Amino acid sequence: MKFGLLADIHEDVERLQVALRRFNDEGVDQVIVLGDVAEMNQRLDETCRLLLDVGAIGVWGNHDFGISNVAANFEKYAEPVRQFMPTLKPRLELDGCLFTHCEPFLDATDVAQLWHYDGPPETVRKARRSFAAAPSSRLLFVGHFHRWVAASINAILPWQGTEPLHLDPEKRYLVAIGAVCNGASAILDLTDSTLYPFRDQ
Repeated sequence: MKFGLLADIHEDVERLQVALRRFNDEGVDQVIVLGDVAEMNQRLDETCRLLLDVGAIGVWGNHDFGISNVAANFEKYAEPVRQFMPTLKPRLELDGCLFTHCEPFLDATDVAQLWHYDGPPETVRKARRSFAAAPSSRLLFVGHFHRWVAASINAILPWQGTEPLHLDPEKRYLVAIGAVCNGASAILDLTDSTLYPFRDQ
């Protein structure tokens, strides 16, 4: 199984198209969105259309919360937005992986917690909060930070998204995925337990 991971698109249609073409070329089975599809509703309809076309699933981010959860005035949005945004969830679990926008110890149904920010999980103490909150998941993937970070339970890994990351099947990991709006995306190949990051110029 190959998952194509997209975090923090923020309506960057051009960079989203690049990532989706790569996913298609690499034979990705499922595209997963790690939140913040939206920005200022300037190109949200086109963004959602592209995600619908590839059957993307995923979770909402802090920028998506109102659109994904509030039915009032929903008719003001274009049809692709009305179709895609309500499908987003607070968290998604697949094949031993947990996908969230914010760190798993936070409640993504609480807008205040969804906007919480005290920096990336770049210390063991910070990472362990998420591991403790998701004891049944081996691999935890988050967006929100617009940068690459990887941690095991006992260490922050010296990895910055410049090369593939092998995920030892006997260990647990927390990984923050770089932002699509900065030219980043990733493919998680569960067959070889490796995360392949991409950075576009």
